[in-house]
Amino acid sequence: MKKQRFILFVIILILSSLPSGCDLTSSDIDSAGSVTFTVPVDVEMFSDEATLRLTLWNADQLEIMIRTADCSISYNLETQTEEIHCPEGVEYEAVTPDEFTFPVQEIDEFIEVESDNIRIGGKYRLLISGLSSDNCNTTSASVESIAQHAEIVIEDLMWMTTLMACP
Repeated sequence: MKKQRFILFVIILILSSLPSGCDLTSSDIDSAGSVTFTVPVDVEMFSDEATLRLTLWNADQLEIMIRTADCSISYNLETQTEEIHCPEGVEYEAVTPDEFTFPVQEIDEFIEVESDNIRIGGKYRLLISGLSSDNCNTTSASVESIAQHAEIVIEDLMWMTTLMACP
């Protein structure tokens, strides 16, 4: 009976050390490489004078944003300085995402950006926005996901436009 348990233990050990088919750290994924994002854009949604801004946050930046969400930044007119106020025990950390800009006149069908800060297997948030075709509102779309590959095509974005009362 002891010998059978030992053999079963050895078999379980061997099987648990084998790589699984859905392991994101397998050798076919380079988590140290950059990630390229391709975003299809319908330029007719935007003003001819618009400059589209694409912003990318990585997993670490998203975590900082969550941790410091209750902090506030205000501008003191007397001292001409920013004042940062956080709840007790929270230390403010600035987040600097990757930002890319594209004049609408230079966009054919899509925007492509490469980020050295987003890693395969890591969480990211992408936001793209610009002046709407009415030359007043802002049109934008965002997505938050896991970077599964070195090349990611963002499809089926839910574009939204603000509804300000424009003159």
